[in-house]
Amino acid sequence: MDRYTRYPRAILWLVREGEITIGGEEPESRPSFRARVDSFYLSKAPVTNEQYGAYAPDFERSPLSPGDRDPAVGLSYRDARGYCDWYARVSRKPMRLPTEIEWEYACRSGAATRYFWGADPAAAEDYVWDRRNSASHVRAPEDKRPNPFGLLGMLGTVWEWTGSLFRPYPAEPGDGRDDPGARGPRVLRGGSFRLDREQLSCSLRRGADPAIPIEDAGFRVARGFRG
Repeated sequence: MDRYTRYPRAILWLVREGEITIGGEEPESRPSFRARVDSFYLSKAPVTNEQYGAYAPDFERSPLSPGDRDPAVGLSYRDARGYCDWYARVSRKPMRLPTEIEWEYACRSGAATRYFWGADPAAAEDYVWDRRNSASHVRAPEDKRPNPFGLLGMLGTVWEWTGSLFRPYPAEPGDGRDDPGARGPRVLRGGSFRLDREQLSCSLRRGADPAIPIEDAGFRVARGFRG
């Protein structure tokens, strides 16, 4: 039996249940709506090159993100989902991508402001890799402070694939979960190192073709609290 402990793996962080107002700050995230989120696990940082390479040994690292602990980028939704399916098999646990509601809940970490640290973009320097400070490369999220839930790189750094279909709001809490065969664009969250901090927000979202790799996109792994 292949043992998952032999592979480099993401640290999963418990995100406890709660309620949240989703969206409302960006044109694509209106109207805002309330949602209840069950407890779930989310990787503390985006999956790294070293972790993704255990699943795909022939993966060619982007010159924008070459280090072992740098987030793996240049990935499609299908690439991200493939990793989750593989990790579920070797760990014998139901790994998946987070839904976009779970993602925003984890990003906000209890905040109702534009950013999880408040409303002032000047404070982003402590938390975010963006156009101002990244020198046009992906940077390791561990070199910045975590959000109040202990998660790193939730804004800036890399766009992150979710399991949700890109649809008008309001969305359903489980939209896209365990449904890789559903057709349509998938939601990316968080922005990337190529955006200015004034463009970032906890509600920032975009849709993309699930089959097309995106140069500045990576992902996190999620798992339900009870499976």
